[in-house]
Amino acid sequence: MLRLRQGWVVFQLELGKTLFNRRSLWIYALALLPLVPFTGMAVNTLQMRHQHDRWLATQAARHAAPLTPADLAAIHPGLTETEVRTRLGEPADSSDFTFRNPGPDETEIETPGRNLYYATPDTAYDVILKAGAVRNVRRVETPGEGDVRSDFALIFQFFMLRGAIFFGALGVFMNLFRGELLDQSLHFYFLAPIRREVVLAGKFAAGMVTAGTIFCASVAAQMALLAWQMPAPARDQFLAVQHGWHQIAIYFGITLLACLAYGAFFCAAGLFTKNPILPAALLLFWEGINPFLPALLKKFSIIYYLGALLPLRINLPPHTPALFQLLVSDPDALAPAWALLGLLCAATLLLALAARRVRSLELDYTAE
Repeated sequence: MLRLRQGWVVFQLELGKTLFNRRSLWIYALALLPLVPFTGMAVNTLQMRHQHDRWLATQAARHAAPLTPADLAAIHPGLTETEVRTRLGEPADSSDFTFRNPGPDETEIETPGRNLYYATPDTAYDVILKAGAVRNVRRVETPGEGDVRSDFALIFQFFMLRGAIFFGALGVFMNLFRGELLDQSLHFYFLAPIRREVVLAGKFAAGMVTAGTIFCASVAAQMALLAWQMPAPARDQFLAVQHGWHQIAIYFGITLLACLAYGAFFCAAGLFTKNPILPAALLLFWEGINPFLPALLKKFSIIYYLGALLPLRINLPPHTPALFQLLVSDPDALAPAWALLGLLCAATLLLALAARRVRSLELDYTAE
């Protein structure tokens, strides 16, 4: 109980220093950086939706009698273009294209196609013709209605995990002890009647709260911008039908786990090395080449386990370069339960090494 009270006092003292330290201002800017693409996407989507709504209203008014979804549902494959125009009237717009299908002897067979665009007061439809007959009728998505979850997953994987959280954890946890050594104030803790492991626990807990607050707030702001640009029906369907709340909780969990794992590494590195740049650069390089490593070596990396926890696998177009496909998806990903266990074990091992080091740490400010 005494150690808990001592750890709580250390936590309170350190929380203010880590959360409002002038050295940490760049971390706040780093956490805000991923909001830039989301803000641009949201503004662009809202502008496109406004133009889309005006186009719908203009095109729907061209018909003598407004079309309804039932009118479009009555258009089935096999109808000719003349029959479609007779039933629906003249289209709002049209465009020609060519179907290309593989033929015998590795040749391509080209078939003429045409898109006929029709509009109800609130929805646009694309009637696709092949060789003069209806192939299918497709509802045109409203801007912002597409799978914006893939956009978020891509930005989260590259901007947050590999960038913002990595360098943010470097700034927060590397300075837990290195900052005290530079300020020549660590001896105040070591002269107090308190075990050094308790000091480490209080400092690390303060770092976790600081990093978790900053980056979870960043993820929440990104999700808010994402929800803002989605039409209300699509947003409600994502949350209620597509397990949206579950996915949101997983992203917050991954953020906290990333802070824990990277924080444990940088906290230990700050105790074992005098120059924090070297271990940070080595880890950054190792995390960067992880997709290209053999399956066994991949397991000695933090990003490997974090990537296995992502709730959404990004679907890339067929012609995406193989290098980028390898960076985005990992065919050797672990099951989420094993990935979670791996991260917790790695953080525990690193903190155990840090605790062992802090017990024997000798202060020599002249050597810093």
